[in-house]
Amino acid sequence: MSIVFVCLVFALVLISYRYLGPEELIQAEPKASVVDVGVAMAEEQAPRGLPTRIKIPKINLDAEIEYVELTPGGEMDTPKDTNNVGWYELGVRPGEEGSAVIAGHYGWRDGEASAFDELHKLRVGDTFSIEDDTGGVTTFVVRANRRYNPEDDATDVFTSSDGKSHLNLITCEGDWNSITEDYSERLVVFTDRE
Repeated sequence: MSIVFVCLVFALVLISYRYLGPEELIQAEPKASVVDVGVAMAEEQAPRGLPTRIKIPKINLDAEIEYVELTPGGEMDTPKDTNNVGWYELGVRPGEEGSAVIAGHYGWRDGEASAFDELHKLRVGDTFSIEDDTGGVTTFVVRANRRYNPEDDATDVFTSSDGKSHLNLITCEGDWNSITEDYSERLVVFTDRE
């Protein structure tokens, strides 16, 4: 990596010398150094801390993030506490390249509301943030809302190949089926890192 930086700096000096000349090169004000650009790129690609809280002002949500994996049936697990949300820790971290996923409960349980009861109110352009264990805050903006049947292929919720950072929020919605003890739809809010 350091050889690449040295070669890049040398090439920039040669190009500047050729087009500006030695006097102009000395007097020219630097706009941004190669080191500045390298530091910015390293910060952009640096691993994020582990997510700890989600804050969605539009729906007055400030919730703790639990870490979830897969159920024995091979589905994404849900948070144990209905007031919390669950980050799918087998995927990417929020803010990293790819699609991170956070799920939250919908509906009343034991007389209490759940974390994502109001998720359906989010619209394109709404923003929210994720705090991590290093004190970092990453902001996301809503791109789209989509509803799925539980049997639908939802691969696009968990994967992305566009080189960008996404965070997709999932909750249940629709009618409650007392036999299967499940809701009839899944709501996914697709978001992009701001």
